[in-house]
Formats: sequence, structure tokens, C-alpha cells
Amino acid sequence: MPTDFIGIDFGTSNCAVAALVNNQPTLIVVDENSDNPYKIRSAIYLAHDESGADSHDATANEQTLNEMLAAGEILFGEKGFNAFLLTPHEGRYVNSPKNFLGAKIPKRLLDSFEILVVRFLSYLKQCAEKQLQVTITKAVIARPVNYHSTMGELGNKQAEALMLRAAHKVGFTEVEFIHEPLAAAYHFEQGIEKATDAMVVDLGGGTSDVTFCSLSQENAEKLERTSDIYATKGIRQGGIVCDKLLASALVSPLFGRGGRTEKGRAIPNMLFSGVYDIDNIPLMSDFYSPARHKAITEYIFESEDPLALMRLQRVQKQRLTHQLMHAIELAKINLSDQLQTQLAMPFIENTLSLDIQRKQVAETMANWLDKMFVMIDEATTQAKRMPEVIYLTGGMGLSPLVQKALKDRYPMIKIDVADAFSSIVFGALLKAKRLYSQ
Repeated sequence: MPTDFIGIDFGTSNCAVAALVNNQPTLIVVDENSDNPYKIRSAIYLAHDESGADSHDATANEQTLNEMLAAGEILFGEKGFNAFLLTPHEGRYVNSPKNFLGAKIPKRLLDSFEILVVRFLSYLKQCAEKQLQVTITKAVIARPVNYHSTMGELGNKQAEALMLRAAHKVGFTEVEFIHEPLAAAYHFEQGIEKATDAMVVDLGGGTSDVTFCSLSQENAEKLERTSDIYATKGIRQGGIVCDKLLASALVSPLFGRGGRTEKGRAIPNMLFSGVYDIDNIPLMSDFYSPARHKAITEYIFESEDPLALMRLQRVQKQRLTHQLMHAIELAKINLSDQLQTQLAMPFIENTLSLDIQRKQVAETMANWLDKMFVMIDEATTQAKRMPEVIYLTGGMGLSPLVQKALKDRYPMIKIDVADAFSSIVFGALLKAKRLYSQ
């Protein structure tokens, strides 16, 4: 029999849900349109914008978002993403609501994001209830050590409070949270044979976190594990930042960055602000604004290479930022199995493509990797010991560049790679079992 509780991985890039069925952890089907139906893209498309507004003013954007939440059709995951690609002008696409929960934004807009979270959590809850044929009333939700925010701990408190309110609104009567790397640690613990000091490194889309802890079969079923946790650290940068660094370094020249006017003046970098910022609505809205369109047009006439800036104008005019970043992300993923890949961009120009080598991507990731090392080193310093194993999870954990960098930096430590898309949700479910099966 299934139980009335679930674990939820509410991720930046993907979400997953797990339940206990006949005492066995079981993934829930959350997206029948996905290649992997047990994970869903963390994206919402608000279709059928009937307001007629095409303003890029911040207040108008908030008003339009609220109107669409009230009256428009909401599509989730791959269905929403594919609808957006077909009709980018006819709705509003929100990539990863999680990224905005801890942000310093106007209350009106924050309230809109709370509604988005309510709708997404409600969808995930309905998927679980449909598959299990049980009313779900309890949940453990995985959260990052630090939410994507510029407000520090205040941003963390804001985000968790918002998630808690949203969870109660969809019908969860009991809700608890667990740090994502600790959830992965709980899952990892199920398979170990002896007590181990483990550094769990969770490299997600929007955040990167570590938990350094003692894992053992002896303590695996205990709920209180505070004494087993040596250190937790987190930075507000993940795979999306890596995609943006790749785009800025390798792809931008195709759109005129680094170019000059016929009179020898540099094309200003401000033209490109927001073109890759799918995780920053104000910057992306500014990129799509009439003022930016005018500025790009003026430099097209002055540029010694107008074709490149015409491509940038096409991205701006047709709102192709998400499509461009999706293509870049796929190219990065392809480089996990290949030393070289082709980034094709026919949605911008029929024959537009760029050959990208893995070693080039490694160069663009250097700064982000350094920050990851600082995070790990700070955790070991706080713990006053070195880990016996580094347990790697999250989408970026699958990157051979990340794995090689860790092995090169810590050659004496075993590196173990987890299932990037189920370890956290299964760990959240383990905590739910310990909490709610009493």
C-alpha cells in the first residue's frame, strides 16, 4: 500500500517526486511528454495572453503576469516549453520559479511567484495522487543550502516561508524541508557498508551545495542527525551560470560582441546585457525592450559587421533567449560524451552553427570551478578533517569536466557519482518516512 507522504525535489532545472509503495521508494510519473517521465522541467508557460499588453515596463509586466495567472492556461514541463517555442509572443514563459523565491523583488511580483509555486506544487501533488490513488497530506521538500538571492540569510528565510505557504495552500497539512546535499547523503547512506566521512557535492542548475557528514548503517534510521553533520556550505551559482559563461565567451562573437563600428569604436557590451539571462526577469525584460531594439538597430548601421548584430536583433525581436540557451545547454550536455560537438542555431539563421570543443568549455568554467573548490575547502576546514569519499550529485555532477577537476584537485579521495535526478528526491522521501511513519 502507498503511504500518504511524498518526497519532493523542487529543483532549479528539474523537479521530481517519490513515494513509498509497499515499503519501496517509487518515482512518480510527472511528465509524460519527457524522455524521462520521472522528472519534469522546472518551467511554466502561461498561455493565451488576452491582455494585449506588450509593454516592458516593470509594473506592466507584473500586471500582465497576474492577469495571465488569473485567466490564462498554464502548461508545465515539456508541454509548456514546446508551446513557448512555437508561440513565444502569445504567452509568458517562466524558467525555474525557484530562482526568484529569495530575490529582492517587489511584493506584487513575489506574490505572483508564490502563485506559480502553488500551481506547480499542486500539479506535482496531483501526479502523485493519480498514480498512487491516495490523498497525499504530508511532504518533505528538498531545498538548497542557500537560495539564489542577493539577500543572504534573509533571502533563505523568505524563500522557505514562501514554499511553506504554497505547500499548505495546495493541501499539505505537514511539511518539512531538508537541504539538498543532506538528502543525497541519506540516499547514499543506504548503500554503504562501513561508517564513512562523506562530502556530498550537489551541483544543480541554480545553486551548488556541499554537506560534509558522517554516514553509517548504525545511524541510518535516526531522525536526529545534527551531531553527524560537520559542515554545510552553498553558493548561488550552478549549471545556468556555466551555460551563460559558455555563451558569453564562445557564442557572443556570432552576435557582434567584440566587434567595432566602421569608425573603429567598440560595440558596447550593454547591447548584450540580458541576452543570456533566463534566470533574471528584469535583465531579460530590458533586453526585450523597445529601447534595446532601437540601440541595436543604430549600431547595425554603424557596424563593420552588421550581419552579426542583425542576428542579435533577431534574438531580441523574436524573443529567442530561452531557445538559444536551451541549444547551448544541449551542446554542453553532448560534450559529456564527446570531445567536440556542433551548436546548431537554425531558429536564428538556417545555417548558423558553431563547433565547440570540450577543452574550450573547460576554460569558460574555470572561475565557477574555483568557487566550487573554495566551498569544499571551507567545509573541510570547518570539519577539521578530510573526507574519505566525495559523493557527487546534481546535473553538473555528470560533467566529465567537473569529475576530472575534482579528481585532479583531490587525487587521494574516492569520487562517487550518483544518479543526478533521483538521489535527492529519494533522500527527501527517507526523511519523510522517518518523520511520518511513526
